[in-house]
Amino acid sequence: MSRKGWVYLADGRVLEKGSQEHFEHLASQSSGTMIAPDLPEFVSPIDGKSYSGRAGMREHNKRHNVVSNSELKGLPPLTTHQEYKPDRAAIRGELINAARAKGLL
Repeated sequence: MSRKGWVYLADGRVLEKGSQEHFEHLASQSSGTMIAPDLPEFVSPIDGKSYSGRAGMREHNKRHNVVSNSELKGLPPLTTHQEYKPDRAAIRGELINAARAKGLL
């Protein structure tokens, strides 16, 4: 008994791998090169200059040591408000050392 494989298409059809219908589906798919359009021109909020395309974005990022938002996709968001928690033991130690230095303890 041979194993069978199946292909699930986005339109809900299920095709058996190697079947005539599967080969017809593969032949109907375009296999040409995809070309992504260049990025539109933008004005930098940092220096106010205009940059265009991916080369302009790379130049801008390198010049200002920044990263594009698209490169941050998938990272967990940072909270903007973090409560300040003082290190009480370190503060207490500094006060005791200062008091000892002045001869108060």
